[in-house]
Amino acid sequence: MYDFPEVQTSTKAILDALSEAFSKLSDVSQPAFPESSIHADLMRMWKDDATLFSQSCGLPFVEDLHDYVDIVATLKWTGISDERGWYRTVIVAREELGVVTLGEVGGMQPVITNQQSLSGWCSLGVALSDIGADASYVLPYVESEGHAKSLQFLQDKRADFASIDPGTFQLLQRHRPALTNGLRIIGNGPHVPATPMHVSKVRSADFDALQAATLEVFSRPELAGARADIGIDGAVAISPSDYSLIPGLVARANAVLPRR
Repeated sequence: MYDFPEVQTSTKAILDALSEAFSKLSDVSQPAFPESSIHADLMRMWKDDATLFSQSCGLPFVEDLHDYVDIVATLKWTGISDERGWYRTVIVAREELGVVTLGEVGGMQPVITNQQSLSGWCSLGVALSDIGADASYVLPYVESEGHAKSLQFLQDKRADFASIDPGTFQLLQRHRPALTNGLRIIGNGPHVPATPMHVSKVRSADFDALQAATLEVFSRPELAGARADIGIDGAVAISPSDYSLIPGLVARANAVLPRR
């Protein structure tokens, strides 16, 4: 989910280690990279029985992917995640707008990633709900199909504010400052479990063995540099029950930023 070209060497180092570990458990695999970041294309990849291990978003998992995959872990983002692997999105607006809180964005233009995104849509709707906003509070949202693309919308003045996954925002601050310069954090989304990493239900190895292998790889000292390059401390075990709060959040978000 965070495979920017700037850190792909580090991403591949971790994927190679995971592939080797899984292969020792009779689930022979090799790293593969998505050809598209469009949500519908990612959903096909996540559901594919040939995809042994991947990372998705908590909202698609709850609404659809739970029939296809089992969650093993989530990443711990340095300076962002708590000990459980939970975090909050950052809500940003252009500094030139002069707004410092969500209570000042009435009548402005939001951009979301897509309507199936916990961080890019749902968290923004919940944050607006928390300040008492209704469906008429802001202009109808536009969709970008990606967090970096949402930030580009802000830079191009095609939108005024957005909710951004904090891991993505941290990476882009470091590697693509042109996307984050001139923006101000004006709020945060709700506290939610970070993006899940999961294994296919069609597998050879035992779930516990795959989960243990995943956590061991993310703790290896020799991968400390790769982890730091991406901005993560490691990984922690997480379960489907951690994501059980999402349907309630979706209902709240849908009242303010209705799905179309």
